[in-house]
Amino acid sequence: MSSLPGTILAASAVGGFAGWLISFVIWLLILVWIYNIARRKGRHAFGWVFLGLFFSVFVLIIVALLPSKRTTRNYERY
Repeated sequence: MSSLPGTILAASAVGGFAGWLISFVIWLLILVWIYNIARRKGRHAFGWVFLGLFFSVFVLIIVALLPSKRTTRNYERY
């Protein structure tokens, strides 16, 4: 029974690393998503990704809600 606390500690260390790794992968996927949305909307993609490094979920929401800078037609007044 003396090895049981060490086993629990080792299992929690592995679980902690797995949780960190999953979080890191999700964070990277969010950054890729931010880049793709910003590029598709004609925004400065690398600037948005830089902001996403610090505020990833908030930047994702903001860039998704922003209107596109690209237009399909040029409207003229007559």
